[in-house]
Amino acid sequence: MGKNFYKMTISRMTVDKLGVKLYDKVAAVIAELIANSYDADAQNVTVTCPMDEGLATKTKDKIVDKGYTIEVKDDGIGMTPPEVNEFYLVVGKERRMDPKRGEKSKIFKRDVMGRKGVGKLAPFGVCQQIEIISSGGEKKVVGGKKGYITAHVILDKSKILKDVDAPYHPSPGPLDRTISPKRGTVIRLSSFDFRRVPSIDDFERALAQRFGLPSKNWRIKLVDALKTEGDPDRLRTVGTFNVEKMERTEIQFLRTAGPDGSDSPDDYRTFDPDGNEIDDLNAGFDYEGKFYPVTGWAAYSKKPYKDELMAGIRVYCRGKIAAQTHIFNLKAGFTGEYDVRSYLIGELHANWLDTNEDLIRTDRQDILWDHDLGQAFEKWGQSVVKKIGVMTRQPKKQKAWETFEAVSGIHEKVNESFPSDEQKAIRENTIEMAKLIAQRTREEELQNPDYVNSLVDLSMLVGPHLTLDRNLREAAENVDDPLSVIINILKTARVAELAGFGKIAENRVRVIHKIKDLKDDSDTLESAFQDLISSAPWLINPEWVPITANQSFSTLKSAFQSYFREKTNTELSLEDFSDPNKRTDFVLSNQDKTVQIIEIKRPGHSLLNPEMDRIDTYVQLMQEFLSLPGNAEFKSLFSKFHVTLVCDKIGLSGVHKRAFEQLKETETLEHINWNIFLLRTKRVHEDFLNEAERQKKLVSVQ
Repeated sequence: MGKNFYKMTISRMTVDKLGVKLYDKVAAVIAELIANSYDADAQNVTVTCPMDEGLATKTKDKIVDKGYTIEVKDDGIGMTPPEVNEFYLVVGKERRMDPKRGEKSKIFKRDVMGRKGVGKLAPFGVCQQIEIISSGGEKKVVGGKKGYITAHVILDKSKILKDVDAPYHPSPGPLDRTISPKRGTVIRLSSFDFRRVPSIDDFERALAQRFGLPSKNWRIKLVDALKTEGDPDRLRTVGTFNVEKMERTEIQFLRTAGPDGSDSPDDYRTFDPDGNEIDDLNAGFDYEGKFYPVTGWAAYSKKPYKDELMAGIRVYCRGKIAAQTHIFNLKAGFTGEYDVRSYLIGELHANWLDTNEDLIRTDRQDILWDHDLGQAFEKWGQSVVKKIGVMTRQPKKQKAWETFEAVSGIHEKVNESFPSDEQKAIRENTIEMAKLIAQRTREEELQNPDYVNSLVDLSMLVGPHLTLDRNLREAAENVDDPLSVIINILKTARVAELAGFGKIAENRVRVIHKIKDLKDDSDTLESAFQDLISSAPWLINPEWVPITANQSFSTLKSAFQSYFREKTNTELSLEDFSDPNKRTDFVLSNQDKTVQIIEIKRPGHSLLNPEMDRIDTYVQLMQEFLSLPGNAEFKSLFSKFHVTLVCDKIGLSGVHKRAFEQLKETETLEHINWNIFLLRTKRVHEDFLNEAERQKKLVSVQ
């Protein structure tokens, strides 16, 4: 049979399975083409395409191309027709293994990015046709023209992706074998699938993130083909991918000695934000007797992530992104976990990732962490995450406090509320409490003025009480001057008392203002008030305070409902809000041994005769109920009975009007309209606030 009897055949469909299907986003495809330009020693790359635009339409299962093109043009060394044939059209050939090209670029000696040999066909992930126009080699004179010979090749996806192993012969273009005055390459894409180009802003950030290449001889420009010359938004130069770092959070991993590519651990150092060397964290790690260096930095961002591009640590190999990892796959439960997940950023360079053991996935979207070397790198990265989580707690707290100070105006408010010299301790304790709260508040919450003001209010409420507690502790230990200590305690207690009650009154006034704003919403206000009054009876009478419902009153309510049902053959609902569709008849409450019936009508409502019938029935049956011999115990606990009616207008006539007036004359019923009701409650609590401020000033000068 002979030694060559067996043979292996690779189908051209392999190109689709191993290369094309790995790239389905325009930005990722263009990044692969730009990487090729970098390897070809290009100094300028220009990407021209329709920004923020769909490249095709889709109706049912039919895709219709819109006729756009995407062009990537560079001024690199280019290729001759033989070089296109030998290098570009050989899929899967490793660039660095080729002795003719090597691991460094010809002119600038750049570390070559390409290795796998499939990225050149990445455009087939978004389009059907790739056109290559490249001029390179030595300068020649052909037909009287001096320049560089041009290769012009057109690749058709449908002709390549056939389940055969026969060679594919691309079509030559009209410029093939012509002379160009300059070297360089143009890659033109057309006949697109259903894909979309990102906006020029997003495109620029994506490319900046993918290439960590700050260099004097390397520039990428984006051109929006949909905009005309002179439009300021037409052109964008890709800059360095910058994320603002929080002060005093950065750890640096540097090569401090030795040549490029050194694998000696003595040539690498790790430094904290103050420039001091960190002894327990190396700039790299050992694996099987060899040191694998890592350079770059890790820190906290100044603000929480606004998008995925800035999240976590970016890992680069030879200047091109190889992975983006939030926390190196670290399990939950480590110190500072929440902040690390929201703020950790970094840029690490590990050029050994695809040197001997290729740890980069074919689509260059991640690292093969399951590989033994990948696991060693992961373990090192986790130590970085833990270190920065511990090290940056204090800077994070300091930044939170500075943000809180700027947004809240806490110092001015505290000085205004507690102005005297004797209240210095209250001021200090209030600021201390505010700082404690602020340092544990999330960044996004500290940007909300309303939320911050609520924290200020809380601090100013707690500050006097904290001072009182500390004064009491001091009194227990101070035997030299007990009288002065007691006087100080009484003054502080008075301020604390006023602060507490003042806060209650302030909140009540705020509720009243809100109710005034909502007063015109008659559909919801009535039922909302019936719900509210059971827990906030001060809305009806500012002198009433919420009390815990005792068993006797609960029993009375239940017994009265049964009595009402027996006498009228109808159910009576007393502030039972479990069913939102069920209308409550009235609120039944108790205050100072008085059973209070609170009847609320919507704003603008006029009380009519049938409604007065119902109120009169309530009054009569309640009087009868409390007078029953078996209810003597109820009578002893709740000796009085009163009705409060909140209603804007009275539209009664005849006997109903006389009954209404009689109830008022006997002080069994009080009628108030909405404006008076709100005004009276608001005035009482505002008077309290004014008096509280006056008392605090008196305390401060005594």
